[in-house]
Amino acid sequence: MLKKLILIFFILIINLFNFVSAEEVLKINSINFDNSDNMIFLTAASKVMYINVKSMKLSNPNRISFDIENAILTKPNSSWSLKNSDITQVKLSQFTTNPNVVRLVITYNKNFNVNKLKLYRIDNNIVFAYDKKTFNNKFLSTIYDDEKSTNNYYEYTTISEDAKTTNANGEAYIKTPEAIAVQNAFNNKNELVKKTPTYVQTSKPKVQKLKSKFYVNRIDVKRGNALIRGIGTIAIESPFVISNPTRLVFDMPNTYVAQEIRNKEYVLGENETIKIGQFEPTKARIVVTSEDVEKFRPIYSYDSQSIFLAHDDRILGMKLYDRTSAIYTYSAKKVNDTTDALHFVFTEPIIHSIKKFSNRLEINLYNSSGFDHEAYKRNLNSEFLAKLRTDKLPYVGIKIIVPIKKTTNINYQQSFDNKQLKVIFETPKEAEIKTSPAPAIIKKNPNVKTIIIDAGHGGSDVGATREGIYEKDLTLDMSKRLATILKKKGFDVEMVRTNDTYVSLQDRVLFTEKNKGDLFVSIHVNSSVTPEGNGLETHYYTPQSYDFAQAVHKEFASAINAKDRGLFKSKFYVINHTTCPSILVETGFISNPEERKELMTSERKQKTAEAIAKGILKYLGKD
Repeated sequence: MLKKLILIFFILIINLFNFVSAEEVLKINSINFDNSDNMIFLTAASKVMYINVKSMKLSNPNRISFDIENAILTKPNSSWSLKNSDITQVKLSQFTTNPNVVRLVITYNKNFNVNKLKLYRIDNNIVFAYDKKTFNNKFLSTIYDDEKSTNNYYEYTTISEDAKTTNANGEAYIKTPEAIAVQNAFNNKNELVKKTPTYVQTSKPKVQKLKSKFYVNRIDVKRGNALIRGIGTIAIESPFVISNPTRLVFDMPNTYVAQEIRNKEYVLGENETIKIGQFEPTKARIVVTSEDVEKFRPIYSYDSQSIFLAHDDRILGMKLYDRTSAIYTYSAKKVNDTTDALHFVFTEPIIHSIKKFSNRLEINLYNSSGFDHEAYKRNLNSEFLAKLRTDKLPYVGIKIIVPIKKTTNINYQQSFDNKQLKVIFETPKEAEIKTSPAPAIIKKNPNVKTIIIDAGHGGSDVGATREGIYEKDLTLDMSKRLATILKKKGFDVEMVRTNDTYVSLQDRVLFTEKNKGDLFVSIHVNSSVTPEGNGLETHYYTPQSYDFAQAVHKEFASAINAKDRGLFKSKFYVINHTTCPSILVETGFISNPEERKELMTSERKQKTAEAIAKGILKYLGKD
C-alpha cells in the first residue's frame, strides 16, 4: 500500500512538472510585417519569464537564422518574399519538436547591413527591426479611419507555403486552408479562383501577390454579440447606417473573407443578424441588421487578431480581459492649424473601442484601471483637447470623451504590442467651413457658370471591363449626354476628354483649374469581385462638396431603378485636389450581368445624364 502511495505521489509530481513546463511554452500565433518590410512582428501568447533566441549567419544565399527556444508555432510553416527593403525573404517554421524550437530565417541582399538588424521583446511579442529609426517611426498602425482606406496594403509582397510533406505521389508542398485562401484569392485578372488543390506538385512553391492585410476565417456569436476572428491586423473604416431594414455597415480594408463564412447570416437575437461578405477584391463588409444599431461598437482585442462587435447592453457583466492595464503616459498636442493628436501609453496591452458621434468621440478602455487628470493637464498642449473628460465604465474601465466638431475627421492608431493608442483629430478651419455652399446661399448665387465634366478613364486606361465592355466607353457616352443637357440650360460646359484619349489624374485637375470650373462632375462605372454587387454611389471629399453631392445623389438615386448604395466621403484624387465643389458618381456595376446590360442601353445612359443634370439644377436652386 505504501509503495502504491509513493508511486502515485511521484506520478503527481511528474505531471505537475509537465504542466508547469507546458505553461511556460511560448506559443507564436502570427507573423506581420510593416509597410516598409523592415519590421517583422511575431505575436505570441502565454506568459514566459525568459525568451531565449540563438542566431546563426549563413551564406549562399546570405541569411540569418534565429532559433526561438521553448516555442511552439500555432500556424503552419510559411515563407514570405518581400520586395520593399533589403530583406528579400522571411521563413518561419517549427524547426524541432523535441525540444520545441521555432526558427525564423531572414534572407537578404548585398545592401543589407547586419548591424542594423535588432531584436526586441515587447511583452511576449518578438520584433525583428531592421534600422531602429524605422522601428520608432513606424510603430503605430491605423485601425480606424473616417476616410476610405487605400487597398492592397501588401501590394508588393508575395507569400508562399514552405512546408514539405510526402504522399503517394512523392514530395509536395502542403497548402493549409489559410495559405490557400490568401495566396489564390486572385488570379491575374483580379478575379476569384474557384478551386485550389490541397497539394501542389512542384519543386518550388508557387508565389502570388498577397492583396490582404487581414484574413477573416471565423465568426462566433456570444450573448447577442459577434466575435470576428482571423489572421493579420484588423482595420475598419467609419461605419454608416442604411434603412429599410435598419442596418449598420462596417467596411474592413485590405481584408479577405473565407469562402465558408462569406454572406452567411448569423442570428444575434430576434430580428437581428450579422453577416460578412467580400465587398471588393481587398475589402470586406460587415452588415448588422437591427433596430438597435446605435448601440453596437467594435472592441479591439489584445493582438488585433479579432474584433468583438458588441451591443452596449449585452456586454455588461462579460469578462473581456484577464489583466488590467494602467495608463503610463499621456500627451495631447496641437500638430498644426487643423490637426491635434492624443497619445496614450499603457503598462499592459489594452482592450479598447472607439465610437464617433456628431459632437464627440468616445474611447472605451475596458481593462484600464485609472486616469490621472492632473497629469493629463500637465502634458496638455492643445486647446482643442482641453475639454476632454472621463467617466467610469461598469465594473472596470474608463470612458474617454472628447468633444469634436461635426467636420472633424478621426484617424485612430494602435501599436503592434497594443500598449499605445494615438488619435489624430483633423478639423478644417472655420473659414473653409463657412465657404461651404449652403442651399439658401446657393440659390442666390448667379456665379456658377462653368461646369467641368470628367469622363472617367480613357485611352490605355480602360477602367473596369467585362465581356469586352469597357468602362471608358460607357463614361464617355454618359458624359456627352450630360454636357448636351447642361449646355441647353445655358451653362458653359468643358469636357476633360471628348474622345478615347488618356488623361492623367493630375491633368484632369489642371484642366479644371485652367478652365476656372465652378463645379466638377466625374462619371464612373463601378465593379466588384463578385457578380452580386450592384447599385449607385456618389462620392465627395471636401467640405464645400457635401451639399452638391447630396443634391445630385438624391435625384440620381430616385430616377434610376437600382440599389441606392449611398453617399460616401472618399479621398479620390480628382475630387480631393480640385478647388471647386466636386463629386464622383458611380453609375452602376459593370461586374453585374443584369446591370451591365442596362448600362449599355441608351435609355439607362440618358436617364443617368438627366438625373445628374437635375441634381445640379436643384443644387443651384434653378430647378
